[in-house]
Amino acid sequence: MWPSTIFRSRKIIFCLVTLVTVLQLYRHRLPLNPFISFLPAAFSSCDSRPIPPIREPSPQVAAQWIQLQDLFDSHPPNLIMERGDFKGGQLAKATVPLLADYLDITSDEAQYMRDEHASVVEALPEYPLGAFSGRGIIILAGGKYSEIAATTLGMTRLLGSRLPVEIWMIDRVEAQEGWCDEMAAQGGMVCRFVSDYLQDMSAFSHHYQLKIAAIMFSSFAEVLYLDADSMPVVNTDPVFDSPAYVDTGAVLWPDYWKATESPYTPYITGQNGTKATSVPDIQTVDSGQMLWNKQKHWKSLCLSAYHNYFGPKYWYTLFTQGGPGWGDKDTFPTALRALKAKWTMIPHRLETQRYDDGTGRGMGSGMAMMQADPADAKEFQPLFLHSNFIKFSVRRLMCDVCIEDPSALSAEQRIKGEEVTFKGSISNRKSNIWKQLNFGIRLFATKDKDGLNDMGRLDTELDMWRVMERVGCTGVFSDDRICRRTRRYLDRTFGLVARWEGGAERKCS
Repeated sequence: MWPSTIFRSRKIIFCLVTLVTVLQLYRHRLPLNPFISFLPAAFSSCDSRPIPPIREPSPQVAAQWIQLQDLFDSHPPNLIMERGDFKGGQLAKATVPLLADYLDITSDEAQYMRDEHASVVEALPEYPLGAFSGRGIIILAGGKYSEIAATTLGMTRLLGSRLPVEIWMIDRVEAQEGWCDEMAAQGGMVCRFVSDYLQDMSAFSHHYQLKIAAIMFSSFAEVLYLDADSMPVVNTDPVFDSPAYVDTGAVLWPDYWKATESPYTPYITGQNGTKATSVPDIQTVDSGQMLWNKQKHWKSLCLSAYHNYFGPKYWYTLFTQGGPGWGDKDTFPTALRALKAKWTMIPHRLETQRYDDGTGRGMGSGMAMMQADPADAKEFQPLFLHSNFIKFSVRRLMCDVCIEDPSALSAEQRIKGEEVTFKGSISNRKSNIWKQLNFGIRLFATKDKDGLNDMGRLDTELDMWRVMERVGCTGVFSDDRICRRTRRYLDRTFGLVARWEGGAERKCS
């Protein structure tokens, strides 16, 4: 009896091992088509390569900026209002007294700033004809954000965009060595540096202020602006032909919360003749992605530049009172409202992409914001994934202990020659995605029995990992160990074996 039982047990074990082996062999024979992150695999001919930027940013704009800077310096704020601590928990019970009492602004001080603001509005310059041309994408990068921007840029190209791209940074110190040359060699992409176009950078002390400079100085007449961590989930090129953009020339996307602006904001900016007497029913914006037609909204852009120029010391705090979203984001809609310009706020509330805890049910809190395609006013169709919590840089995710790139260090750290290291999420047990990265579990939570993630039938997560495999295995951000880990994760999680077969250069005869 016992020998028979043992024999049957061994037979069962043998069958199971054989079955597992066959399944593994089947999985490993599934090919992962060769791809590159900066040129989509669909581009098979010269005619379909991205169109490069037509020109360098115009000297007209640099000359006009000098005039604007003189105008702004002539009308500075009469108060210094650094960021406070208007706690998020107060938003749900915000009242006019609460909003009004947070900042200590007298009626005389408000009147003074209203007059100063009106003087700036009156002197705003006309659109500089001939200074810009065409449509294009702007991505703000630099330092550690360049690694994240590499994923966003890769997604843009992988999904089929043929628009030229300008990558903007503060200066060349922020540029990862070799990255700009790598992009330029592939065509349709170029690095730009704010310091090349601003003679005086002293007023730009905060990273939030760089967005307006990048948009204004870019060579494009029509701009799709993207934060480094706001990646497309489908081809973004058709967005310029959406009715929402064609009709108004400016499209902004909503953030989670209502405005917490000072009741004096509409009065100071000339929207109203009196201080607000009710809580504003205004949705704040997520400026991680914006569509802007410069010719239609040049004055609004210049007014936003005024708000950003003195943003950290006045306007950012007036517009948010230190609440969530303190920064550049609400300078854009405020400028549009102040000039009574016609613009579009996407009607769909943003949706939250949750991360998976290994059960497929998600974990309550989110990892990224999903923003809607303006082409569909009736139903929410995802267009952007703005990664406000987990940053999709292959080094930040898959590194054991990595040395920080010099471009990401502070000036003080560079002077001292300090070597700064960081742990990637795969090596950090406190990370919300440590388990997923180590055990081959998808990061994006599914929300129904069919296994659909929060973006429906788009498999953005797979696209993202394909791009990160390319970034981590070739080019300036590559690292052998990170590459192996990324390919192992692709295999375990998606059943794909990365078989890179070359093709980084596609030359046209």
